[in-house]
Amino acid sequence: PAAARPDVAATGGLRAVWGPALRTRTAGLWLVWFFLNFAYYGAFTWLPTLLVASGHDLVHSFGYTVVITAAQVPGYAVAAYLIEAWGRRPTLVTFLAGAAGASYLFAVATTPAGVITAGCLLSFFALGAWGALYAVTPEMYPTSVRGTGSGWAAGFGRIASILAPLSVPVLNRAGEIWLVFAVFAVAFGIAAAGALLLAERRGLTLEE
Repeated sequence: PAAARPDVAATGGLRAVWGPALRTRTAGLWLVWFFLNFAYYGAFTWLPTLLVASGHDLVHSFGYTVVITAAQVPGYAVAAYLIEAWGRRPTLVTFLAGAAGASYLFAVATTPAGVITAGCLLSFFALGAWGALYAVTPEMYPTSVRGTGSGWAAGFGRIASILAPLSVPVLNRAGEIWLVFAVFAVAFGIAAAGALLLAERRGLTLEE
């Protein structure tokens, strides 16, 4: 809001992005960045190993991974179109929710066809979510704190990108691949809830 801008400009820095005018957006962004990083890097860093552990041989596992990864390209393209045609927040929420559903399908898939289908859906929705998030993040802040707000959100997410690959072996030992991807489904779901806290900025000029 216009009335909040002088206060934001005056305080600046991290204090400003957690101030009354921006704290809801910041909380939403930090949730999305953290849990999207956690689910994405946890899933795709370990994907071939997890498939082998589930009984798929190594050659087939790498073949599955190539097919699944290729689905990222249309996901990114569709998200790029929808953020302008539909809106930033609905696109981000939809892709994160789709990734949550795809993670659950991956958790319960038992056949090669099921694994590839669920994996392609996961890849499609996860990369689409990344595309939308990169568009949304800088629009959440006025110019005076745009770099600070965007940088802190991305930096907070990097913590999850470190923790996620470390957590996968623990989860896999506890409950095998179904538990791993069930946790990722929950993470994507939390990210989708965080995205609901963001302001919709489609068609609006950036705040000064």
